[in-house]
Amino acid sequence: MKKYIKQSTLVVLTGCLSLFSCKKALDINQDPNRLTGNQVSISNLLPSGEQYLASSFYNAGAYGLFYTQYLAGAASYQQNIDSYNPYGFDELWGPAYLSAMPNYNDIIKRADQAGAPQYAGIARTMMALTLMQCADIWGDIPYSEAFQGSSNVSPHYDSMQNIYKDVKTLLDQAIANLNQPNPTLPSLVVGSTDLIYGGNITKWKKAAYAARARYYINMSKKDPSAANYQNAIADANLAIDDQTGASDLQLFYNQTIPSPWFSLSNTTAGSRYARPSQFFVNLMNGNGYFAGVFDPRLPKEVDNGGKATYVGHPEGTLDNDQANGADQTNVDITTNTYYGQRTSPVPIITYSEVQFIKAEALLKTGDQVNAYIAYQNGIKGNMIKLGVATADMNTYLANPVVSKGAAGLTIADVMLQKYIALFLQMETWTDMRRYQYDPNVYVGLKQPIHNVLGNVWVQRGNYPDVEPGRNPNVPKSLNQTNVLWLFQ
Repeated sequence: MKKYIKQSTLVVLTGCLSLFSCKKALDINQDPNRLTGNQVSISNLLPSGEQYLASSFYNAGAYGLFYTQYLAGAASYQQNIDSYNPYGFDELWGPAYLSAMPNYNDIIKRADQAGAPQYAGIARTMMALTLMQCADIWGDIPYSEAFQGSSNVSPHYDSMQNIYKDVKTLLDQAIANLNQPNPTLPSLVVGSTDLIYGGNITKWKKAAYAARARYYINMSKKDPSAANYQNAIADANLAIDDQTGASDLQLFYNQTIPSPWFSLSNTTAGSRYARPSQFFVNLMNGNGYFAGVFDPRLPKEVDNGGKATYVGHPEGTLDNDQANGADQTNVDITTNTYYGQRTSPVPIITYSEVQFIKAEALLKTGDQVNAYIAYQNGIKGNMIKLGVATADMNTYLANPVVSKGAAGLTIADVMLQKYIALFLQMETWTDMRRYQYDPNVYVGLKQPIHNVLGNVWVQRGNYPDVEPGRNPNVPKSLNQTNVLWLFQ
């Protein structure tokens, strides 16, 4: 996993070094990832926070995308995370708790005091998204006593149930903040230092509604009442509505600071262990649930080196496992793919996800007709974003295996198309556990061939190895098989 870690660290350090002098960065009495009050304005805190947000979401995926079976393979079983070896999400914990969430907390406090509600709303949206992702991975996590520095070095762990209450409060407050009029003082108005939307508060409002729609659909397992589905639909209707993907909540990188996904890429296919899985590739090459249908997104997302077929890596196998066909894998994420380029984005929440949230919620409330429309919109939005030709998109959508009509739409159709559209996004793992890996929903999904957990699905991430030695409040006697509160 060192290739993942080095790249994500580079992103954080580059942002740090651009804001600090060397002397200050090396001051042992000062956290190099945080700024003092006389060093930076709110407008300069924001781009750091947005980089931390993207880094946190990437770092979650660096481990967790094996659990979702987007990626598979390893050189040895000691590294083989898709066999559910007990690695913690260490490279999410540090950036989230040392960089990302303290940054958002600083922005919120400063913005509330200064009368800059839009900055507060953006920071609360980022806090809610990061907090929700952390809770979905670990369950109980510090929050109410976190970010207090030396005054509390051992914060207690809040229950996942309370964390989700905090997420809802943050998102409600964020939307209220973003709906406030702009301050009269120009320095308090969000502007060009906003790396994601360039100060477009309308887009931030839609992103906040999208985040709250995600919250409601995530709660639907724990509380399957119609209210959560209806709230998810209502928020989805107010959320990201740009089908091109241009308004997705995501951070694009550049030639100076390359995308962390660029660390996964190679100039040629078939040369590394973290490779697109058999389950993912089969959904798109016609050998999986959408039988006989070639998905035109497949060559946009994986590279097979120009071969006639696309063969994914069997989950839970080593690179040279001939008995299980791992040696036949011919796909990779390279610089020829959408996410493998230097300037590729790290998506946080997208138009396509919003449409699939809406489709699922409508389907659960019995509105097949509108669910079908949202389902098709989710596919279209993802294809347009990836640059699929219109003719190829229309051919795919015209196939009755994909588009069965409103009456024939099933939850498997919705969730598997959402799975495809959220390639390399960790939110898929939350979806999978909401349905507890139901074979009637995730049709064709199987446990990894080599599964160190026995005959069970992975349910949670382990806390980082160093955390019990730093904080005596770390919950005890938990492992990867414990089902989190949200999914019980």
